[in-house]
Amino acid sequence: MIVKIAGYNIDKSLIETLPNQNIATPETISAAYARISRSKKSVTELREVALDEVEKARTSNENIIFEMGHSSVAEHAVFNFDIIGVSRYLVETIQRTRLASFTEKSQRYVTLDGDYIVPQEIKGTTLEKDFKNIVAMQINLYDHLYESGKEFLEKNRFAGTQKELYGKAKEDARYVLPLATETQLGMTINARSISKLLRRLDALDLAEANELKQNIESQVKDIAPSLIRYTSASEYEKNILDSLPNIEHEHKVIDCALIKAPKHADREILKSMAFEKYGLSDKALTEWVNSLEENDKSTIFDSLFELMKPFDTAPRSFEIADFVFEFSISSCCFGQLKRHRMNTILRSDYHPDFGFVIPPLIQEINAFDEINLVMKSVHNLYEKMQKVKPGLGNYILTNAHRLNVIFKANLRELYHFSRLRSDKHSQWEIQELSKKIEMLVKNEAPLAASKMMGKDKFIEQL
Repeated sequence: MIVKIAGYNIDKSLIETLPNQNIATPETISAAYARISRSKKSVTELREVALDEVEKARTSNENIIFEMGHSSVAEHAVFNFDIIGVSRYLVETIQRTRLASFTEKSQRYVTLDGDYIVPQEIKGTTLEKDFKNIVAMQINLYDHLYESGKEFLEKNRFAGTQKELYGKAKEDARYVLPLATETQLGMTINARSISKLLRRLDALDLAEANELKQNIESQVKDIAPSLIRYTSASEYEKNILDSLPNIEHEHKVIDCALIKAPKHADREILKSMAFEKYGLSDKALTEWVNSLEENDKSTIFDSLFELMKPFDTAPRSFEIADFVFEFSISSCCFGQLKRHRMNTILRSDYHPDFGFVIPPLIQEINAFDEINLVMKSVHNLYEKMQKVKPGLGNYILTNAHRLNVIFKANLRELYHFSRLRSDKHSQWEIQELSKKIEMLVKNEAPLAASKMMGKDKFIEQL
């Protein structure tokens, strides 16, 4: 056996110390790996050849990826980006990318300084002044709620450290901040996913999205020109939903509900587990599982879960059971949900008629009048900005404003979701959502889903 590290992430400042910048490209690795299937040479030799002949490596990439259609070759080239000074609203589009990693500045832990994005579309217009005035109101309200929240928690003997007390006050005060609030994130992404992200940004038709697209594209095109070619959204991508007829509707809040689940989920999961071990036909597995008494099924799952530890994943056979939910959540909660990118998340746009969420702490300090006053101004400006360009009004909406979501996940993914999101350390709103999902799933799969719970509860049961 031979295992060699072929490459790894290092800081760009170190790459810039190389005497020959032309070879500082991940294209050589992708080209070498692309040739593995058609060459007798070792992988190491292929990399050495590609490094010596960068232009040939680029030609090889172009032929294999774009002529032959083997796009997965581009996934061997990985980039790291510092993305600074983008709005919370745009981050929702960036983080739709499944095969990428993101770490974002958290409004739960970092006190906001009032930095925000003014959309280019309204700069120099009368709306710019209105926008800045209302954002100032939102920031002032955030400061007021933060201080009032800290004072309330201190008076009521908050059970935690001072740092945790400040964090709790910050966590709930941030609900009134606008989606225009400036943030930053680190992104690790492969070349194939970069192309998809650039097309998604292009289709968004917002100045901020276009600026980010141009910034990313300009920095990667010279480093890896053979890997990233199609970066403009097609007419299909831009108008994918335009074929739908107009539907008269009202914007209504949706309670968390299970809208689709497998029939006999426990039985189907048992069949899948037995298939992995014995490879029997579906007919044979059905006959076997139908012969089992309920106690027999329960014993099998009990035996399985007896060995499970907090960070163990559920068996892959649990993926056979898909569950589909619908619910309304705030932008704050969606910020947590969107991190579960391997699930299917379909979302509506924001709209003031969906209303907004007032966190428990903010309810305790009785700040309803102050919040409603600001929200009234927000909703008025939203309508004006939407007339300039659809989607533009979202910048002035807040972390508290709701959107509607369809969420599909298999039971294996839901185990991971509940371990993380039902845990007592999780953000309160997604914690509530996770516990509702747990209850709905356990009704459908009482045996297989019996150990769905937060990490804290699971540890208590060990």
